Amino acid sequence: MTQIELRGVQKFFGAVQVIKDLNLKIDDNEFIVLLGQSGCGKTTTLRAIAGLETIDGGDVLIDGKPVQHLKAADRDIAMVFQSFSLYPHMSVYENIAFPLRAMRKSRAEIDG
Repeated sequence: MTQIELRGVQKFFGAVQVIKDLNLKIDDNEFIVLLGQSGCGKTTTLRAIAGLETIDGGDVLIDGKPVQHLKAADRDIAMVFQSFSLYPHMSVYENIAFPLRAMRKSRAEIDG
Protein backbone atom coordinates (compact mmCIF):
# COMPACT_ATOMS: atom_id res chain seq x y z
CA MET A 1 0.00 0.00 0.00
CA THR A 2 1.41 3.38 -1.01
CA GLN A 3 0.47 6.62 0.65
CA ILE A 4 1.64 10.16 -0.10
CA GLU A 5 1.37 12.80 2.58
CA LEU A 6 2.33 16.46 2.69
CA ARG A 7 2.62 18.09 6.10
CA GLY A 8 2.94 21.86 6.30
CA VAL A 9 4.73 22.07 2.97
CA GLN A 10 5.99 25.51 2.00
CA LYS A 11 7.71 26.74 -1.14
CA PHE A 12 9.02 30.17 -2.04
CA PHE A 13 10.26 31.55 -5.34
CA GLY A 14 12.22 34.53 -4.10
CA ALA A 15 9.87 36.53 -1.85
CA VAL A 16 6.74 34.95 -3.35
CA GLN A 17 5.26 32.06 -1.38
CA VAL A 18 3.68 29.68 -3.90
CA ILE A 19 2.81 26.89 -1.44
CA LYS A 20 1.70 27.88 2.06
CA ASP A 21 1.38 25.24 4.80
CA LEU A 22 -0.06 22.58 2.47
CA ASN A 23 -1.42 19.49 4.19
CA LEU A 24 -2.58 16.66 1.94
CA LYS A 25 -2.99 12.91 2.32
CA ILE A 26 -3.43 10.61 -0.67
CA ASP A 27 -4.14 6.97 0.13
CA ASP A 28 -3.40 3.96 -2.06
CA ASN A 29 -5.79 3.72 -5.05
CA GLU A 30 -7.18 7.19 -4.33
CA PHE A 31 -7.63 9.54 -7.29
CA ILE A 32 -7.33 13.28 -6.70
CA VAL A 33 -7.36 16.40 -8.85
CA LEU A 34 -5.41 19.58 -8.16
CA LEU A 35 -7.50 22.40 -9.55
CA GLY A 36 -6.69 26.10 -9.60
CA GLN A 37 -5.74 29.09 -11.66
CA SER A 38 -2.47 29.34 -13.51
CA GLY A 39 0.44 30.00 -11.16
CA CYS A 40 -1.27 28.85 -7.96
CA GLY A 41 1.23 26.04 -7.24
CA LYS A 42 -0.33 22.89 -8.73
CA THR A 43 2.68 21.88 -10.80
CA THR A 44 5.10 23.01 -8.10
CA THR A 45 3.29 20.72 -5.63
CA LEU A 46 3.61 17.74 -7.98
CA ARG A 47 7.25 18.56 -8.66
CA ALA A 48 7.89 18.74 -4.89
CA ILE A 49 6.35 15.30 -4.38
CA ALA A 50 8.46 13.86 -7.21
CA GLY A 51 11.63 15.51 -5.90
CA LEU A 52 12.05 17.80 -8.90
CA GLU A 53 11.55 20.85 -6.68
CA THR A 54 13.00 21.40 -3.20
CA ILE A 55 10.63 22.55 -0.47
CA ASP A 56 11.37 25.34 1.99
CA GLY A 57 9.43 23.90 4.90
CA GLY A 58 7.35 20.94 5.98
CA ASP A 59 7.57 17.27 5.08
CA VAL A 60 6.86 15.08 2.07
CA LEU A 61 6.19 11.51 3.17
CA ILE A 62 5.83 8.37 1.08
CA ASP A 63 4.53 5.39 3.03
CA GLY A 64 5.07 7.37 6.23
CA LYS A 65 8.77 8.02 5.56
CA PRO A 66 10.10 11.55 4.97
CA VAL A 67 11.57 11.78 1.47
CA GLN A 68 12.24 15.49 1.00
CA HIS A 69 15.98 14.85 1.38
CA LEU A 70 16.04 12.03 -1.20
CA LYS A 71 16.98 12.58 -4.82
CA ALA A 72 14.14 12.37 -7.34
CA ALA A 73 15.50 9.06 -8.68
CA ASP A 74 15.29 7.50 -5.21
CA ARG A 75 11.61 8.35 -4.60
CA ASP A 76 10.12 5.87 -7.09
CA ILE A 77 7.69 8.53 -8.37
CA ALA A 78 6.97 9.29 -12.02
CA MET A 79 5.31 12.25 -13.72
CA VAL A 80 3.55 12.55 -17.04
CA PHE A 81 3.88 16.06 -18.38
CA GLN A 82 1.25 17.99 -20.31
CA SER A 83 3.75 18.70 -23.06
CA PHE A 84 5.50 15.39 -23.40
CA SER A 85 9.00 15.21 -24.71
CA LEU A 86 10.54 12.33 -26.60
CA TYR A 87 14.07 11.91 -27.83
CA PRO A 88 13.63 12.42 -31.59
CA HIS A 89 16.67 10.31 -32.49
CA MET A 90 15.26 7.28 -30.62
CA SER A 91 12.55 4.83 -31.61
CA VAL A 92 9.38 4.49 -29.51
CA TYR A 93 10.86 1.37 -27.88
CA GLU A 94 14.10 3.20 -27.05
CA ASN A 95 12.19 6.16 -25.55
CA ILE A 96 10.23 3.79 -23.30
CA ALA A 97 13.26 1.67 -22.41
CA PHE A 98 15.50 4.64 -21.58
CA PRO A 99 14.11 5.44 -18.08
CA LEU A 100 13.80 1.73 -17.31
CA ARG A 101 17.49 1.28 -18.01
CA ALA A 102 18.23 4.26 -15.77
CA MET A 103 16.36 2.38 -13.03
CA ARG A 104 18.63 -0.61 -13.74
CA LYS A 105 15.79 -2.87 -14.88
CA SER A 106 16.84 -6.11 -16.54
CA ARG A 107 16.54 -6.63 -20.28
CA ALA A 108 13.82 -9.22 -19.61
CA GLU A 109 11.78 -6.69 -17.60
CA ILE A 110 12.18 -4.02 -20.27
CA ASP A 111 11.24 -6.37 -23.09
CA GLY A 112 8.45 -8.01 -21.06
